[in-house]
Amino acid sequence: MICLIALVVFGILGIFSVAYRKIALEAFDCVFRRLTIRKCTSGLDKRLKSQITGRLMNKSPKIARFTYKNFELISWTFTIIMVVSLVYSGIGAYNFVMYGNCNGENSQEACVYNGLSDVFNNDDLKLNVGCESPLCQNEDCGCEGEINCQEKRGALCDKACEES
Repeated sequence: MICLIALVVFGILGIFSVAYRKIALEAFDCVFRRLTIRKCTSGLDKRLKSQITGRLMNKSPKIARFTYKNFELISWTFTIIMVVSLVYSGIGAYNFVMYGNCNGENSQEACVYNGLSDVFNNDDLKLNVGCESPLCQNEDCGCEGEINCQEKRGALCDKACEES
């Protein structure tokens, strides 16, 4: 299912360069045909298979032979990995917007999106973790009833601060 990966990659590249739009359209046609249980007629999958194994042939003929024989399995593996990573990234982004962390409500675990708190500091989105989080210093939450402690010290507080 290399066409699905090619659709995503060349679809994004096609936004910035006209040269990739034709390949993205071929990939879309191939994906549509594969989803409707028909054979891909554009030859994109065979071209990509040949290009990839041709480049591997220069490095290691054994790896190139293995890749050529198992190309469909390798393509499906990368497709599944791509879909799973997109799902987990979406879940993490949703949790970050809704709860202020990647791991759901009331989680104290680290989140890779915490650096975005400064960029997207918006009380309506509830981006930060609250004063009870270990990420906040006690002195950061003594900000006399202000809604956002972050502006004062840069810690990740978003709920009404408790008086010290």
